[in-house]
Amino acid sequence: MAEDRFNFELVTPEKVLISGEIDSVCIPGVEGDMTIFANHSALATAIRPGYLEVKDSGKSEIYFLAGGFVEISQKEVILLAEKATLGSEVSVEIIAELIEKTERSLKHALDLQKCVLSKKLNDLTSIKDQL
Repeated sequence: MAEDRFNFELVTPEKVLISGEIDSVCIPGVEGDMTIFANHSALATAIRPGYLEVKDSGKSEIYFLAGGFVEISQKEVILLAEKATLGSEVSVEIIAELIEKTERSLKHALDLQKCVLSKKLNDLTSIKDQL
């Protein structure tokens, strides 16, 4: 593995979407977007609904993520996504379905969960408004 590359895995409950070496990845973290390069400091955090950009050999690929969790080390990034869709395939219908699911979950949530789900609902609504 080249020193300026790292292993990246994008995993959903259904399948592994990406598994291999890349140059960088921009992740929608809960505290803001973060771009990861090789030799990044170790970090584990939740991710918010948003767009993931994977860069490799001068090419860029965009995915929409419904949320999830990421673990980052110096040589590897593993992103576990609730749902991931190619950016070109994202539609108002897909986002509306995620909004409805989040609203249903919000009705039965505990206080702490309500805070997280409300933020997710806000993020999804903002993305829907941009489509």
